[in-house]
Amino acid sequence: MKRLFLLSIAVLLFIGRTQAAEYPYIYKGIRPMGMGGAFVAVSDDINALFYNPAGLANVSGIRASIIPLEMEVGKNSLDMYRDATDVDFDNVQETTDFLRDYVGERAHLGVTLFPNFVMPRFGVCLIGTGRADLEVYDLQYPKVDTHVINDLGVGAGYAHPLMDDNLLVGASLKYLHRQSLNQDYTVIDITTDDLDNMIEDDLQKGNGVLMDLGLIYKLADVGIGKAQVGISANNLIGSRMGDAENIDDHIDIGFATTFDVWVSKATVAVDYVDLFSQLDMDNDFGKRVRLGAEVKLPILLTLRAGFYQGYFTGGMNFDARFVQMDFVSYAEEIGAYAGQRMDRRYLLRFLIGF
Repeated sequence: MKRLFLLSIAVLLFIGRTQAAEYPYIYKGIRPMGMGGAFVAVSDDINALFYNPAGLANVSGIRASIIPLEMEVGKNSLDMYRDATDVDFDNVQETTDFLRDYVGERAHLGVTLFPNFVMPRFGVCLIGTGRADLEVYDLQYPKVDTHVINDLGVGAGYAHPLMDDNLLVGASLKYLHRQSLNQDYTVIDITTDDLDNMIEDDLQKGNGVLMDLGLIYKLADVGIGKAQVGISANNLIGSRMGDAENIDDHIDIGFATTFDVWVSKATVAVDYVDLFSQLDMDNDFGKRVRLGAEVKLPILLTLRAGFYQGYFTGGMNFDARFVQMDFVSYAEEIGAYAGQRMDRRYLLRFLIGF
């Protein structure tokens, strides 16, 4: 584990991290993140289980993802990984020099397996997510701030239309087994032969059952396409995860409208997350705003763009029905306010299903 410590810790343990300044989450979703995270009122696929379960009533067909593999990497991670392969992590001086070169830098890595099945009004999924953020600080005595999270579990949701299908109500439940690690490691820690046992001792474990409740209301014709508003209360009841890192509850609201553009279908959306500032890490307005758009082209291609916490996001999806590929670039704000400190990330998904 020493030689590739900065990144292999996430792979060997299949665990990950949520930085203290990064809002807690279970699964972000490729499509929502391509749209700047604005999905509360859009929800019409399996992502509704994490954004607004009422959207399951908007699902128009049956889809199953059998082998959905997602990989996420931060901008600095590859450079740090390449340099780490040339370092002897049994040597104190080499390890110290390497860490000093990356003081103030962050390495982010995520892996997700998300098999799921969705049909009108109902969705179910298996959850296997791991993400890691490792950051070096202290130039004189370098240390690695290691914060990792691994979630394994299952989720399901149901939604029902009311009032001539204008009001959608839904609920979802998720059971999670969580492992988390939030620890600093010094050069001496990294070069010792006991590092593996040290990490195992620091690993925290816990379980929880979480519930989401959601509403979507379809507005009358307002001249801007088919518009709807949504509200979702997330991570209710069992947000305490035992000894592992907790998942705070919060309430999100959103607006979306869908309209035809020539031969294409376009969606524009805006969300405001954590309406009552229950995520008490900061009170910044900019970090809570999400803006996004999606255009479905008649050539198996969908383009997405948006602004997430003040930073541009973009993505594309190629959907050949039984095989899908997605690419997304977005930036996570890891500071106290939007525009303070950006961590640019890239996501790639390969999916086989029907």
